[in-house]
Amino acid sequence: MNYDPLHDLDPEAWLALDESTRIDSVERYHRRRKIRLPNATLHATIHVVVENQVALGDQFPAKAVLERLMSEGLDRHEAIHAIGSVLSRRMFNALKGKGSAADLNAQYVEELGQLTAESWRKSAP
Repeated sequence: MNYDPLHDLDPEAWLALDESTRIDSVERYHRRRKIRLPNATLHATIHVVVENQVALGDQFPAKAVLERLMSEGLDRHEAIHAIGSVLSRRMFNALKGKGSAADLNAQYVEELGQLTAESWRKSAP
């Protein structure tokens, strides 16, 4: 698969791939574009988790958030990064033992609801 975060994925085809193939696809995309990353595999893994959530469609809010962020002016790749930034913060808190799993998921969904293109742009380095 030739992953391109600027284009919608076929959810069934994406979810039919095994996780390592998805990660490899995302890493290859960034290498082809000569995008330097401190940790390419971690970056790709965050992309994959977000894409997996988007592929769930209406079962999870990520797809609606992605579409909203794009309507606010982010391209699809930027919107994946914006959602990934919220995911990364939640994962960091989970690793630090802050809150129960249910709380972390609820907080993640709540933060996704509050995420805007403007708030992400202000927080991006």
